[in-house]
Amino acid sequence: MLRTVIAAAFKAKGRRSMSKSELTYVLSFDFKWFSHDKSKQVVELAIKKGLLVEENDSVRPAFDVSSVEIPIDFKPDLSRLNSSSVFDEIVDEISAKTGKDVSEVIAEINALQERLGNLVDAEVTALLVAKRCGVDISDYIDEVERDLFSA
Repeated sequence: MLRTVIAAAFKAKGRRSMSKSELTYVLSFDFKWFSHDKSKQVVELAIKKGLLVEENDSVRPAFDVSSVEIPIDFKPDLSRLNSSSVFDEIVDEISAKTGKDVSEVIAEINALQERLGNLVDAEVTALLVAKRCGVDISDYIDEVERDLFSA
């Protein structure tokens, strides 16, 4: 979901980079998704998770924002945003790409994982489902690999 939030802001501005304060302004005042303080935290979280790269006085997405589809009625869920994992982000992107409810996507991932004999981690299975649904998974591979080898 965090990836979708960042992509939506940069798509709305049509820019490759912007200052942290401008991004904060977009999230809090243009979109009215978060308070100003919460928007600052969201920007910092995106930097921490490697979704934003700091360059001088600005930030830019570390992924291709054009590959992220933003649902028309998209509104971030603050509780999920704070606990967003790479698995959640993949599920959200599959949901956005296919129009399926998040619970349907998770059921599909669980079914495939069961067919694989639970030998594959959920994140890897989510990547397989995403690929099958036409989602560009290249932005997730490094993060999933890091998670697998740090566990």
